[in-house]
Amino acid sequence: MSANIILYNASAGSGKTYRLAIEYLKILKKLQGSSFKNILAITFTNKACYEMKERILSFLKSIVLQNEKGKKLTEEIDITSEEADTLLRDIFLDYDKFQIKTIDSFLLNLYKALAYEMDLFSDFKIKTYLDEKTIEKALNILLEEAFQKHDLLNYLEKFLEYVFKVEEGIKINIKNQLISKIQELIRKTTSYRDFVIHIHKFKNKNILEFLKELEEQIKKVEKEEDYAKISAQYYIYLYYILKDKIEEVLKKEKAIYMGFWKEKLFEYLTEDFLPWVYVKLGILEAIIIDEFQDTDRLQWEAIKPLIENLIAENKYLICAGDPKQSIFKWRGADPNILNEIKEKFEKYRIKEEILNINYRSSPQIIDFNNKFFTFLKKNKEIKEKIIEALVFGKSSKEDATIKENIKSSITQKFEQTFSHIIQEKAKNLNGRCQIIKVYVEDNLNIFKKSYKNEIERIIKEKIYEEIIKILYFLEKEKKLEDTTILLRRNQDVAELSSYLISKGFRVLGTSFLKLKESPLINSLICALKFFNYPEDEIALFGILNSGFIEKGEKILNDFLNFKLKKGEFNLVKFVKEYYPEIWQKNFEEPLQIFRFCALYDFCRYIINLWQIEEKRPQELVYLYKFLSFILQFSKETDDLEEFLEYWDKYFDEEIELPQDEKAIKVFTIHSAKGLEFKNVILPLDWSEKDYKSELGFVFYNGEIYKARKDRLPPEVKEQWYLNKFEIKLELLNLLYVAFTRAIENLYILIPEISENIKKDLNKYHKYQVIDIFNEIYSNLEVF
Repeated sequence: MSANIILYNASAGSGKTYRLAIEYLKILKKLQGSSFKNILAITFTNKACYEMKERILSFLKSIVLQNEKGKKLTEEIDITSEEADTLLRDIFLDYDKFQIKTIDSFLLNLYKALAYEMDLFSDFKIKTYLDEKTIEKALNILLEEAFQKHDLLNYLEKFLEYVFKVEEGIKINIKNQLISKIQELIRKTTSYRDFVIHIHKFKNKNILEFLKELEEQIKKVEKEEDYAKISAQYYIYLYYILKDKIEEVLKKEKAIYMGFWKEKLFEYLTEDFLPWVYVKLGILEAIIIDEFQDTDRLQWEAIKPLIENLIAENKYLICAGDPKQSIFKWRGADPNILNEIKEKFEKYRIKEEILNINYRSSPQIIDFNNKFFTFLKKNKEIKEKIIEALVFGKSSKEDATIKENIKSSITQKFEQTFSHIIQEKAKNLNGRCQIIKVYVEDNLNIFKKSYKNEIERIIKEKIYEEIIKILYFLEKEKKLEDTTILLRRNQDVAELSSYLISKGFRVLGTSFLKLKESPLINSLICALKFFNYPEDEIALFGILNSGFIEKGEKILNDFLNFKLKKGEFNLVKFVKEYYPEIWQKNFEEPLQIFRFCALYDFCRYIINLWQIEEKRPQELVYLYKFLSFILQFSKETDDLEEFLEYWDKYFDEEIELPQDEKAIKVFTIHSAKGLEFKNVILPLDWSEKDYKSELGFVFYNGEIYKARKDRLPPEVKEQWYLNKFEIKLELLNLLYVAFTRAIENLYILIPEISENIKKDLNKYHKYQVIDIFNEIYSNLEVF
């Protein structure tokens, strides 16, 4: 290996995992054996971790067996059968040191290892969310302190004056509104480096100095747009002083909020602190980073000192990513970091390699993508139209100078993202890429109040009809296996899944993978709510309607008939009086046990009592995942109310994807990232929301601003537009990811909407993807 820094620009289906596994084994060979403990490979999902581990171990196994694949690997990696056998034994004997991890799990391990140095409890609990109670406690501490400190009280009064002046609707239920804004502020500030860097400006500044500076800035305000910088300071300083109080509350519970990890590491991982890292985690000889375009700024800042030290000692860094597949900008991902690595380490030996052979898709799909995205990249007129539509909008009257400055910066960004488009073919498959126009006629009264909803309903109906035709065709051709429909939103997934089930298809939707979507789990939650508060009629209704309780449906029917005759009557009282035996067995006895039982043990008791495993065998995967989560949650607290609050507001876990090749899969594009399917159906009836900057903040030249776009200074307004393009570019990246999931057949459904309909609908939703696709596709014949 001549270079110690290797950067792979890995387009879709280009064998990225294969290449990284090969490089891992090459490094292992170079380091001679048991040094696998000193190689860190970072991915972004547990599934990707499993795939890389499986690939490395299967390569070693093939080399040991010296089958055809093993002989090729021996030649490529220069590892003998005996060496591979030794490596396999070493890895299995010390498997917990096989360091292939998600980046967040690595940062957590690092954070825990440095707990003592950071003045934390070594056995702290992780809170994955900040509930209202924690924030309210922190606010109360802050208020108590404010009554003792005049300067702090003065700031809080000024902050409230500002909020009442500029924030619409906050006077209604101010406490809940304020807590909600603080929650959002904390969630964003712990994902974005710019926030953290700006907040650290306050580190050695007391509140009196801050207020004096703020007053000086207010005196200098000449125009309304100058107030934007002042507005931002109010919020950021509130976060700065409140964050300490939140940590104080959590410290009493021996807990840490997950969102504060990266910020803490960003503070502590300076060059002087690095020796402690190596003492705790061991010396690193190489770092491999997969899906680099998904790395967020704070993740990068947290691991950057390790990488800088690694490179300075002439060790190994291998990164793989693809800016075209960057679709997580909305949660902090920054694909620009890859270019920064090239600039930062340009004095070192860097090898940049383009992986441009597509090992996944049929030639027909590769040809289409090559033509589509090459035209998007090279045609200046189309590119300017798209930039105009995505960034400015058709009705924009923005200043011409601002527009030109922005277009110049955006064009450069565009070129970087789509710099490597053309892929070569590796598979000789007989597939197809079919574009299907779905015609929507304008036969409704445009002045009807329900016009928009009716048109959207008709578009959806037409799309659904076309999907059914494709599914029937694939079924007839005996090619229905491993077919996936990719959609834009979770709501679309749930709706289409229900529709396909009603048509008799077996369906696996990403919405089905969420525990909250399981009827069994929802029934169990009803049970927990009822036993937590035994007067909850709605929860009792959910239990009786679940099928768990003998005669449950009969009880509900009898109650409804009784209520019609007698009027007001309580369901709890009805079951007690008219079905005493059922009440005693299923509710009274469990209530007695509930008082003295741990949460997990009580759930197991209810499951056994109601024979849930026997009654719902098809949902056991949900049940066991739920129990696993309950057990994990109980390690932090056994409080049922806290669990129910977390479940209602924050819980969003999914089960692993079941293996069912015969079921039609209905996924969002985001959830399909990294996956491949034999057949892909892609309806392009996407509607886009208007862009809003993160919490209204804009960072420019080391400062932070908060105001509506038209109230920002001109140079900051340019930055606002550039930020907007960064987010809107994901629309094109989503197209790329969706177009490249298919192995054999890709069906793209595009609504053909009349200008009248389009004009009317654009008042409500931006159907930009339809325009973009049509603009490009209509010109593909030039190839």
